[in-house]
Amino acid sequence: MSEQIKNSKFGFHFWLPAIGFVAAIVLIVFVINLSRDTMPDFASISDVNERKEAFFNYLRPAIESINSEREEERERLLAIRDEVASGESPGFFDKRRLRAWSERYDVSYEPDDFASTIDELLLHLDGIPESMVLAQAAMESAWGTSRFAVDGKNFFGQWCYTAGCGLVPSRRESGASHEVRVFKSAEASVRSYFRNINSHAAYEELRDMRSATRRAGRALSGHRLVEGLESYSQRGQAYIDELKSVISFNDLE
Repeated sequence: MSEQIKNSKFGFHFWLPAIGFVAAIVLIVFVINLSRDTMPDFASISDVNERKEAFFNYLRPAIESINSEREEERERLLAIRDEVASGESPGFFDKRRLRAWSERYDVSYEPDDFASTIDELLLHLDGIPESMVLAQAAMESAWGTSRFAVDGKNFFGQWCYTAGCGLVPSRRESGASHEVRVFKSAEASVRSYFRNINSHAAYEELRDMRSATRRAGRALSGHRLVEGLESYSQRGQAYIDELKSVISFNDLE
């Protein structure tokens, strides 16, 4: 390095903090843009089959990613169960995992009875068949063309109850306070849906069906598990029948 550069107040040591600052700003902008994904204009796709394919392709990455996460977590949970069954106590980090999973799924965390906590968590900490997720997203969002999907990236009709938390339904009954939740990304919407199915008391039957399927050593089937969604819609069995038709007609499994 020349004496001129060494002695200059604009030398390497001056620019290093500035470069680091700029890099940090670029990273922050990148993360923000990543979390605010751009959704295709599904309504502008005139060909029905192309629109459906675009819709499925848009949501599949998030579904696959979250199911992969649940699979990894479930494998760890099963490993902890085996350790507890052999008389070992979970280590520090595994105890933190058990507590965090219990909070996520509203499961009672019992530090004096890890076996019961793990058994209960196994009912909740599991994947959801892609076919079921896609079929519900298609029906609840009118294939990504509904106001709530376009303006709020809400593909599953999920509600919230704090004023300003979402979009007010145009046909909301007088006296009702719910809004349709707004999400920053499709992935955030899918994550919230997964947590809803895996934690809400209304879907206990679905989780029991899934657990029985696991014990029988069979693959999870969306066509079968939608039977546990009777409480998801006021339409009841008609809603379930339509979900099955969407899955079958679109060869989702």
